Amino acid sequence: MFVMPTITAYNACMPRNNKTSQYTIRDVPQATDHRLRETAALEDISLNQATLRAIQRGLGTGEQPLKYRSVRDLLPSTTAVDTSGWATVLSEMDRVNPEEWK
Repeated sequence: MFVMPTITAYNACMPRNNKTSQYTIRDVPQATDHRLRETAALEDISLNQATLRAIQRGLGTGEQPLKYRSVRDLLPSTTAVDTSGWATVLSEMDRVNPEEWK
C-alpha cells in the first residue's frame, strides 16, 4: 500500500499551473452568510461569484473598487478618542446656505 502525507494527497490531483486557487472557508458569521446569499440572489449570480466579488472589493483587487460615500462611515462608533469635533464639522457641512443657490 502506498501512503502519501495528507497535504500531498490533498494537492496531488490539483493542476499546478492554474491561475486561480481553491479555498474552503469555515466559520462564516451568520450575518456575512446572509449578506452574501442576499447579494447572490439580488444579482442573480452564484454564491461563489458573490463571495469572490466581496473578497475582491474588500481587498481592492476587483473590477469595482470599494467606494466610501461618506466620512461618517469611517468614524468609529465607540472609541477612546473624542469625535465630537468631527461630528460638529460634518454637521456644519450638511447645512445649505440659500444665498449660495441664487
